[in-house]
Amino acid sequence: MNTSKKIVLVIVCFVVFFVTIECYGAEEPNGFSNAEITKKLSQLKPLPKVHYSWKIENGSLLDEKNDRLLYEYTRITHALSICGESVTEKQIDKCVYTCARINKTEPDIPCSIGVNYSPWHRRFGKDLPPTDRGPTYQAELDVFNERLSLIRGWVRAANQKYDSSVAVSAILLDSERFYTRPGDEKWNDAIREALDDIHIIAQKLFPDARIYWYGRHSLLRGVFTGKEIKAPLSCSFYRIAEPNAARETFVKTCQLADRLGIDEVTPWVALASGYRRDIIKKLKWDDNWDFDPNLSYKLGAELNGRNSVFQRAKVVAFFPAPFYSKTPAWEKHFIAYVTGASENLKTK
Repeated sequence: MNTSKKIVLVIVCFVVFFVTIECYGAEEPNGFSNAEITKKLSQLKPLPKVHYSWKIENGSLLDEKNDRLLYEYTRITHALSICGESVTEKQIDKCVYTCARINKTEPDIPCSIGVNYSPWHRRFGKDLPPTDRGPTYQAELDVFNERLSLIRGWVRAANQKYDSSVAVSAILLDSERFYTRPGDEKWNDAIREALDDIHIIAQKLFPDARIYWYGRHSLLRGVFTGKEIKAPLSCSFYRIAEPNAARETFVKTCQLADRLGIDEVTPWVALASGYRRDIIKKLKWDDNWDFDPNLSYKLGAELNGRNSVFQRAKVVAFFPAPFYSKTPAWEKHFIAYVTGASENLKTK
């Protein structure tokens, strides 16, 4: 390569580099600071359904510097979802305060709190089968009861402090610890009992909250037996880039719900992430997948539309969590999703 061609190549590389910095920002992958994201969210209308999420990252939305961002996100989704295992009293206070501020504006859907928890991962022996009823079985139930009791007390104290009535409206449970065995009645009944024991504690401590279990979409070596205390089924929308596959999963879950006498199916939506196919067409999870935002826009329109199969989705949940550090394009896709929801409603 002669000297002139080398010079041209260097210039082209510099131009591409600086255009990239200009478009995406050196510090912010999408070119938006928190202040800019907050401004964009402030211009969006609230979603027509409550949207819970996987647990908010400690040190992210709950930071004091993100008060306005937290407010706008909560205003749009009507809910804050926290980590039941590790949330602190100070964080609960912040969640109640934020929801109370919004509720004073008399929104159509009041803001509330969702509690995420992964039972049978805390105290129960890692190598034990679901049939084990040794000391770690009761220890698992005890720590769950202890944590939810603390949260109940903290929410009550914060409501008294702010003269509010912010509710814990949902307990979002994700076990994925036990898997059923076709034809093994003893094994499967032990799974049912373990899940129901957790469900009963949650219902006792929060009688007005809905209990949502992730993973209740398949009876074929699934994480539930179908004989548990009735609760909404769930399905994953982790392949938004393949809309037909996502819809098929939802329809099949609705068909299972019909057989079990359950009327509600909760989709878990992966924005700017999900299962994508590699070169040999195997599905692999990708936290950072900035697919076409129009797909998020269309999904927002469909899941929140008035006349669609998705009427069975009374609420929606996001996974990964909002503003997750490993999913830098989440904000862009969230804005597209909410915009799709609101613009779809205009046309109905």
